[in-house]
Amino acid sequence: MALFGKNKGNRPENTWEKELSFMVVLPKNEADIDDLERLAQRLQKTDLELVGREDIPPENGLMLRVASGELQYRVHLDTISVEIPEMYRIQHFFRDIDIEEIQRQKKGLVVEMLFDEHILESFHTQLKIISGLLPDCLAALDHSSEKVLSGKWIQLAAKSNVPPSPRYIFTVQAVSGDTDEVWLHSHGMNRCGLPELEILNSTKDMFNDHYNIIEIMAKRLIESGEPPKEKEPMYLAMVTDGIPLIATVVNWKEAIRKYPASILGGASDRKENHNANTDAIFCYPSPKAVRKKQYCEVNVYDEYLSQNPIYMLTTQETERMRRLAAERLAYMLKMFGRKNIKVLVKVGLETDEAFQEQGNGAEHIWFDLKEKQEDTFLAELTQEPYYIKDLHEGALMTFPYSQITDWIIFTPDGRVTPDDVYLLAYDGWNLQE
Repeated sequence: MALFGKNKGNRPENTWEKELSFMVVLPKNEADIDDLERLAQRLQKTDLELVGREDIPPENGLMLRVASGELQYRVHLDTISVEIPEMYRIQHFFRDIDIEEIQRQKKGLVVEMLFDEHILESFHTQLKIISGLLPDCLAALDHSSEKVLSGKWIQLAAKSNVPPSPRYIFTVQAVSGDTDEVWLHSHGMNRCGLPELEILNSTKDMFNDHYNIIEIMAKRLIESGEPPKEKEPMYLAMVTDGIPLIATVVNWKEAIRKYPASILGGASDRKENHNANTDAIFCYPSPKAVRKKQYCEVNVYDEYLSQNPIYMLTTQETERMRRLAAERLAYMLKMFGRKNIKVLVKVGLETDEAFQEQGNGAEHIWFDLKEKQEDTFLAELTQEPYYIKDLHEGALMTFPYSQITDWIIFTPDGRVTPDDVYLLAYDGWNLQE
């Protein structure tokens, strides 16, 4: 929409405009969004501050200035007719009755804003605004990332002191046809002032593994807030002992010249979209290739990607996950010990001194929770560590709860993580027991 003055991307060779983060919220009752002025006043009852508003034509809705802590955003509210596109990813679990209610909605509330350089905080603020305006909303259509978010998840995320995972900023779509070819590409990165990411010439056997490469690179870029430099190396994983996965990006125009025009994602598929603000991911198979800028397709690593590679999370993301796991620890502790429940906990352990010199100060590995005490827990190691030579799978160890950096609850209905504990209410678990 033309109501905003858009920011330019900060890439010297680009003059493209940062996109708005455009969400449409589906209310439980359409009458709730008939009066935008009354709706905006609800923000006064939240931790957000309604700083002011700007004059725009009434037919264009409202333009608000909303502060979250020290950060301030311009937020556009309006109403719009809605229909969920078939290609949109359903990000969260919905009961059949919820889906039927969502499908009956004909009108939604536009909540549109421009992210600043604090990307995760901007996204978190948008969720807080949605929750403040419509605390009982059914869902939100995140048009920027082409996904559908649960209203219950939005409420949970808005109340948290920890921002959601960077993976909520984007979606990776896999396009396939009659052949074995798969074209992977993201949606949602442009609202961050970052290029969309893609991998060409993937396959139906390998696209899930290649998806992980896009996801880990996208998370890194979101955390840094800086666009990648073309053909510069980025270390994303250890695919096997002693072999790192070194990735890089190439502008889409250069990338498609490596392929026939008829390939999925080739020149023939760029006439109407995916023809701006997007980079293709390639890899460097060796340090020598890095020096010579001789990049190749990511499939050079295919034989290793199915062997449980260790993707390198940043300290920032590890700390975010730890904070969320700690904030919602009570959910996990109340579930542990119940019938048909299994719990895994991830613990951060100090690595051997030799590996610390390489920058690997801690290794975060999974344990099977066996016993819980008031201040500590007993757990069994489920895997062989990479960077702690004298510790082996099956070891029983006792830790304080503060050492947990993540956890998973396995129920008969599926797995539950700190991110989606709202599922426990859907599954009928009484956490007041």
